[in-house]
Amino acid sequence: MNPDERAAQNVRLFDTLSAHYDRMGFLPLTALYLAQRFNAQPGETVLDVMCGTGTLALALADAVGAGGRVVGADLSPGMLAVARNKAAGQPQVSFVEADATALPLADAEFDGVACASGLFFVPEMDAALREWRRVVRPGGRVVFSSFGKGLMGDLPGRWRAALEGVGFHPGFPPLGRLPSPDAAAQLLREAGFEEVTVDLQELPYPLPTPQDRWDDIEAGMEGAPLAALPPEVRRQLQTEHLAELELLFAGQPLTVPVPVLVATGVKPG
Repeated sequence: MNPDERAAQNVRLFDTLSAHYDRMGFLPLTALYLAQRFNAQPGETVLDVMCGTGTLALALADAVGAGGRVVGADLSPGMLAVARNKAAGQPQVSFVEADATALPLADAEFDGVACASGLFFVPEMDAALREWRRVVRPGGRVVFSSFGKGLMGDLPGRWRAALEGVGFHPGFPPLGRLPSPDAAAQLLREAGFEEVTVDLQELPYPLPTPQDRWDDIEAGMEGAPLAALPPEVRRQLQTEHLAELELLFAGQPLTVPVPVLVATGVKPG
């Protein structure tokens, strides 16, 4: 599959997921963590690339205030529709349908560029970072996040095994394209950034009940295979997996790890 076909496939997937995407609690958790790390200042102009439903963009808008400006860019019309609805009444926030590797934005237009858990979906990650470097001012920063190994403990493996039990063999999400802090740092340096820093922080993600875990599955990429299953198989799979989770939770909340990698680079000034 060539990069254009892969990008089109991603758009179709995220359009499908957009209506329920915000039900996945670990994504807002990581987006808000990135907003803290980005440390936007009042009056800044900031770009949120691959903005999804706008969680990060809205957090950045709170930071830059009425004198600042935040632009969210995404290729998925469905995601952008949700983001625009959430941002209603906030004139400092706007959204544009755009490819992360070909932004319809001016050179050096932004003080900073942020991307939460999105870069690994871009077929050509190096091209995306060069494009983000183009639109940020000299001395401005690019900050992106990804996930480290061990995301949500053994829960994804349990779900994969459940799908395989009904004859479905899902593909792996592309998290492994940014497997380590060193890999993220190398990408930034090769794209022409300086003062590169990368760190990995494990955030606790509490799941009060098995149903909360199931909601995460249904709302995101893990649950995408469900649409291809006959209704009776889907119902059986849900019943059996919830029963497995009930044993794991043992009547108590379960906290799982969300390892978040945050990488920062500065455009030479």
